[in-house]
Amino acid sequence: MLAREQEAIFRGAWHYVGRVAAAGDVVPGWAGEVPVVVLKAEDGEERAFVNVCRHRGSVVVEEPGNRKTLQCSYHAWTYDLDGSLRAAPRSEREDVDLSDVSLVRIRLEGWGPFRFVNLDEEAPPLCELLGEIPERIAAAGLDVDELVFHHREDWEVAANWKIACENFLECYHCPVAHPGFSGLVDVSPDNYELEIGDWHWSQFGQLRSR
Repeated sequence: MLAREQEAIFRGAWHYVGRVAAAGDVVPGWAGEVPVVVLKAEDGEERAFVNVCRHRGSVVVEEPGNRKTLQCSYHAWTYDLDGSLRAAPRSEREDVDLSDVSLVRIRLEGWGPFRFVNLDEEAPPLCELLGEIPERIAAAGLDVDELVFHHREDWEVAANWKIACENFLECYHCPVAHPGFSGLVDVSPDNYELEIGDWHWSQFGQLRSR
């Protein structure tokens, strides 16, 4: 079932990866079960690739950072930031044609500093997925372009992914699990609203005190 979900749901979806601010910034991530990498080249162009070496399929970029090339840690195949193969040990000696083994490029789109990738060339653009979210955020007085990166934290949840998503879409647990939040926002069923959209759900709660 999970394999079918990965193919039917995640392969054609937009996945948030991270942000690239300066030339040479490299950020690895995942599009479902596919490793991906987003980067900003020296010429300022942003690109996204499947984060897999074309030789033996090893992941190329393990950690975010700033670099001038991408080198696989398995056999030291080295790629430029445009995805082209720069060097492969002993390739000249073996007389191997390496002209067509660049990293596989994938779709990359952004909203403010946020960068999303999609493995499906036929998928609708990111703006259709976001819908009115950017306008709502702007109307609330938040300029996403002015946001400053603080930190990133990754963790795994020992549960079916749908249960984890569902948990974020309701606040039944908030009074018990998040007393600090519930002390600021009225999460009672009469005053807490959940609005369902095609691609996103919005939650609205009133402050207990202004």
